[in-house]
Amino acid sequence: MNTLLGGIAFMSGLVATLALWWAYRLRREVEGLKRNEYYTESKLKGVSRQIFEAIEPLRVQLAKVASGVFVPEDLIRTGRLYRDVTAQEAQTMIQAGQGSTEAGVVVVDVRSAKEYATKHVLGAKLIPIEELETRYQAEIPQDAQKVFIYCAGGDRSRLACDFLSRLGHLNLYNIRDGLQQWRGPTIGEEPLHLIQIHHKSQRR
Repeated sequence: MNTLLGGIAFMSGLVATLALWWAYRLRREVEGLKRNEYYTESKLKGVSRQIFEAIEPLRVQLAKVASGVFVPEDLIRTGRLYRDVTAQEAQTMIQAGQGSTEAGVVVVDVRSAKEYATKHVLGAKLIPIEELETRYQAEIPQDAQKVFIYCAGGDRSRLACDFLSRLGHLNLYNIRDGLQQWRGPTIGEEPLHLIQIHHKSQRR
């Protein structure tokens, strides 16, 4: 009798152990499925965002074409709303545009007033990026031949170009390496103040 009860107890314990093991295994599989579902959803959201970002410029360009506005072929082919140029390339184009009889070339500085006062490109118009939304209509002509936008290193100018291009400006040039790589004429640069050290003659 005791042997039978012991066998039943052993089998009960074994069944309970197997049930716990299967429950643990199922829980791990469910957690794995949930993780895979989360990663899949994240990837799908990323793909959707990439598709939107790729199509959005074409939608803006198509709207401009439908309204009778000429859209440059290179922007359509590259799917871009503005052009990226180096400071050296910008300087060459600005100098060429200044001697042209076509519509003018505009240079916009989107840094702060303090940065502008310290040093800025000769002839650049100051429109801090924080004020761009309220000032662009009156101060940045859409019919200009070229509008060059720069900041210190290219981040703020890129945001400014993205903002303006979606509002219909198709003549934008982002100086991607900013004023730090500009080697053209500038004004307002503060001179360096060198400290002179005078050595006193030693008395003998």
